[in-house]
Amino acid sequence: MSLDPTTFFHHAADEEKTTVYTQTADGDLEPHDALLIAQTPRRRLFVTLEKRRRYLTYTFLEEDSDEVELEFVEDYQEVEELLEDAGLYGSHDGEVGIVFHNLLFLLMNP
Repeated sequence: MSLDPTTFFHHAADEEKTTVYTQTADGDLEPHDALLIAQTPRRRLFVTLEKRRRYLTYTFLEEDSDEVELEFVEDYQEVEELLEDAGLYGSHDGEVGIVFHNLLFLLMNP
């Protein structure tokens, strides 16, 4: 039995999901669910669950700070580099990066 992205998102751990907002032509804010797919010590890479997938990064500005810079990634090379960096860091133990199982789910359930 396969899960649809909305159900998968609902059951994902809180630290592996977020909601981002984009502004429509009318000026309204439109919510988009997003799943964490990679993490390095200072950056997190999310992908939205909408039909047109978008990548965004949360970059922690300083170590041990909650200040975060949000940015939609326009260049897919940057996505590849972040995934590679996360993979090179290996298993997540609180200090190193990881490529999340969410990526596998999204690849198998387009």
